[in-house]
Amino acid sequence: MNKGMAQNKENIAGLYALGSHSPEGGSHLFVLENGKFVITYFGGAQVGSWRVDRDQTFLFTPDTKKNEFELYGRYNKKIQDSLKIFFTGFEESRSFVSLKKSKDDHYIMKQVFNDDANCFGYPYVGTFKKDSDVISFMAINEGMNTAIYDFNIKGFNDFIACFFTRENEAYPFYATLKDNKLYIDENEYSEKRPLPTEGEDIEFIRAIANKNTSENMLFYNPSYNPFKEDINASHVFDKEKQAYIIPGFYKEGNEDRTDDEAFFDISIIYKYELCTATFAKSVNYKIEDKPVFQVNCK
Repeated sequence: MNKGMAQNKENIAGLYALGSHSPEGGSHLFVLENGKFVITYFGGAQVGSWRVDRDQTFLFTPDTKKNEFELYGRYNKKIQDSLKIFFTGFEESRSFVSLKKSKDDHYIMKQVFNDDANCFGYPYVGTFKKDSDVISFMAINEGMNTAIYDFNIKGFNDFIACFFTRENEAYPFYATLKDNKLYIDENEYSEKRPLPTEGEDIEFIRAIANKNTSENMLFYNPSYNPFKEDINASHVFDKEKQAYIIPGFYKEGNEDRTDDEAFFDISIIYKYELCTATFAKSVNYKIEDKPVFQVNCK
């Protein structure tokens, strides 16, 4: 920790209400003592780091993903003759996927969603032939070299693919603290309140503030509802199902539910492990005409 932070951290650390025009309510800025911050808003949170810039002016820098694409996988014995990929975040920008036998094969790219796609649903899961050991992803960014991300998938056949479009990245911002008022611009300020000292909310804030930008594993139920709690608190690992279940609550066949409440069923949870990526710039590729998903309003 630098000297400036040590001198000023007690001054800036606190809870600040941020304005919002959202009907769901405003957002809140939690400035923690350890140089981390969390902005909470309806449906999500932004995590980052802060430091003293000069006098009582502070620089807030949001955490950003190192890679545009991440792939998580597991082995699913029910789909031995195919591969299954759940695509998340791919609605945000033009992106492509390729499956091939080896890294040296040519890239035959399929656009994930058609151009001008709209009326998205959930979830988007594609099924592919199993004769592949490499899954590749690509996004075409204007004015930048095109990078293709290769993921070695040996041993896995059930995947969650994540796309973090650069367009949605948050940007650093400055704020000035004067008389316990935090100014993000000259005319608007937020009164400092003390951070909560106990309770689930502040425990959650501190936990996500200290998480790595890229997680080594993800947990989802069979309907692709992410599970963010401590998996060991109520679940136990079932070797036969290769899943975490809640004893006494899980019933045989819960993983095959298709009813409206299946999305909220946390009696069985799957673990997906982060796959290792390599990438190359400006390589040759061919794009197929037909996308993986054709999505348009009728």
